Amino acid sequence: MENRSFYRILSQPDNDRLPDCNLQIDEEPLIVNCAGACAFHTPFQTWNRDGRADYYLQFVTHGRLRIWVGESLTEMEAGDFLLTRPRTPYRYFLPEGEEMGYLWIHFTGFHAGRLLSRLQLEPGQIYSAADSIPRIRERFDFLFGEFTNRQRGFDDACASRLTQILVCLSRAASIGSRTAERKLTTLAWLHGHFTENIPMGELAAMEHLSESRYRSVFRRQTGLSPSEYRIALRMQHACDLLATSSRSITDISAACGYGDVLYFTRLFKQKIGVPPGEYRSRSLASPDSRTDTPADTSPKKIPAQEGETL
Repeated sequence: MENRSFYRILSQPDNDRLPDCNLQIDEEPLIVNCAGACAFHTPFQTWNRDGRADYYLQFVTHGRLRIWVGESLTEMEAGDFLLTRPRTPYRYFLPEGEEMGYLWIHFTGFHAGRLLSRLQLEPGQIYSAADSIPRIRERFDFLFGEFTNRQRGFDDACASRLTQILVCLSRAASIGSRTAERKLTTLAWLHGHFTENIPMGELAAMEHLSESRYRSVFRRQTGLSPSEYRIALRMQHACDLLATSSRSITDISAACGYGDVLYFTRLFKQKIGVPPGEYRSRSLASPDSRTDTPADTSPKKIPAQEGETL
């Protein structure tokens, strides 16, 4: 993808400076101030502390863009897009050794906010439209063509092309946004299937996310990786069985998804702080209180058992 920039206001022949298209226009329903495509192969950083007067749309076509959304640093992958409100600071960068590209539009007008609301596109949220990259590219090319030809009805034609892009993005994103606030449906699924060794890719596919993005969203919501979260569920189940049943350690190990009782015993001690047998003894000695068990039972990273695929 080549770098291209298109501006509604053209430079004067005697002025080689870039035109000023950072405009808020309240007299027209929808105006495209400028648009373009960027491809980066070297590190860069953009930090606009005051924001712009217009709306800003970014659609990542390849690679990954590190970006701040509010106070949180996150990343956008191919197919992700973000809308930024007027007067909102924005900051993003590409680190050393990577490359990426994105398509962009700045637009304004008294109908702009209402259009986004109708399409259920919330500025400040990152959405995924990964399955629609070719269609989005095509619609951007149509918009670039309007800037190149500049025929009669130029502003109206650009507004129409922008609307088509936003509609396409809205429909594509309906399969799932990937903001930090998004609730993963697989969390509830894991609570009912924590004994199964489901591959990471299958969980990510349930959410229409890549594996790396799924892992990132999962950790933001739970503070744990999917593997750590599943282990925590298994350890809680083991604690409940040890405290409330007379089942053998081998049976409890299998009931928690571990066929190797020796691995289960070692893992339980690492996570809970005492072996399963001692945990049971303490629970039976004090059935209404477990304050004598170790206080720190938060999962610690350990090597995964063979067959654990998260």
